[in-house]
Amino acid sequence: MSDTWNDTVEQMREYLDSMVETGILCGYSCAWATKESRQLACGGYQGVMESYAFRPVLPGMYYDLASLTKVVGTASRILQLVEAGKLSLDTPVKDILERFAYPQITVGSLLLHNSGLAAEVAGKETLTRENILDRVYETCPVQDTGSGFLYSDTGFILLGLIIQKLDEMSLEESFQKHVFGPLHMIHTSYRTDRAKEWYIPTEVRPDRGCVCGEVHDGKAYLLGESGSAGLFSALEDMTAFADAYLRRSEKLFTARMYERLCTENSFGRTYGWSCEYGPGTLYHTGFTGTSMLLDLNRDRAFVLLTNRVHPTRENPGFLEGRKILNGMFMG
Repeated sequence: MSDTWNDTVEQMREYLDSMVETGILCGYSCAWATKESRQLACGGYQGVMESYAFRPVLPGMYYDLASLTKVVGTASRILQLVEAGKLSLDTPVKDILERFAYPQITVGSLLLHNSGLAAEVAGKETLTRENILDRVYETCPVQDTGSGFLYSDTGFILLGLIIQKLDEMSLEESFQKHVFGPLHMIHTSYRTDRAKEWYIPTEVRPDRGCVCGEVHDGKAYLLGESGSAGLFSALEDMTAFADAYLRRSEKLFTARMYERLCTENSFGRTYGWSCEYGPGTLYHTGFTGTSMLLDLNRDRAFVLLTNRVHPTRENPGFLEGRKILNGMFMG
């Protein structure tokens, strides 16, 4: 490792500690990885509620990944199915999900978030476990397919349904078999059956109280397993996932797929990921305060896990702080 790299890591860690000291964050778990090394760090406290306020963040604690689920689980498995010839990026979604009504929307357009589908499921305020899938299929495009970027949870819920249909098993089973198992990610799951004190709390909500050990995202909460959100994981596993990309591990994809991910750019997106930090970079965030930034040009990764929505999502200081951290990382 170069002195410059070590200096960057130290500066970023000092900045994270300052975010804790100023109350922007309760605490954090983060990692800086290269092909040769991994540096993992934890800081601060689990939360502000009485039962969390004086508990330090420890290694191995579980975070609600929120939309990191989209790349860690859903996009990973869809791209594997493409490589296996079970579908293609040009396959119309309707060819697999017969209830879907829009033949112009393809698997690739869902991955790129340019399908034109509405960002949210229709009638979000009145969703129930009984009607949510009907509402997913009722959600319609609000702009022409391929005409621009529109981030859509609906699209990734549909990708999750495609995986379930083709693999003939639950998302949990599919991801464990094809993604998490091969990468030895033993702490990543939709299930939250470990001791509750190992879960980092998220938002305090009027309808659910302080959410901890349950998925924060409302749609994933109703669905049980969703292609859009719902996975929980620990820093060690997220670092292992990032390492698979840095090493171009064939346990995940072939070299050709990694190359395709690095070269595709549609309205600033590649398959599942944002490439807003330039060619050869992959980036994704989760609403709860999680993110992963991969610089595949220099084979470096920055993983950040926080509960920035605790106790409330009204936390503008975090979003600005994360931009600063990413800028430090990219140099």
